[in-house]
Amino acid sequence: MLAQRNRLIDYREMQACARCGAEIWNNGSRHHRKLRSRGGGDEVSNGVLLCGSGTTGCHGWAHANPAAATLLGFIVPSTADPARVPILHALYGWVLLNDEGTAVECAPPD
Repeated sequence: MLAQRNRLIDYREMQACARCGAEIWNNGSRHHRKLRSRGGGDEVSNGVLLCGSGTTGCHGWAHANPAAATLLGFIVPSTADPARVPILHALYGWVLLNDEGTAVECAPPD
């Protein structure tokens, strides 16, 4: 199940960092937008491929800058559904991510 989720995320991101667009073949990781500590699960809509680890690269940036990451959709509040929270994706602009592994264009949040 987790392997299928990771394949869908990697395919959607086209092996690029969802924040900076850098090509990732090594040294990337899948970030939980709704953090596991906040009840986030392994849904495809809750994951993005980011360069670095939880402490380096864009993945580290998201954890070190939670307010900015929340404004851009890389961190989702504990009360929100990740599938309903827009993210500013490096490849697609403002999108909603779904559990089928695609990104749907949407308006920026208010």
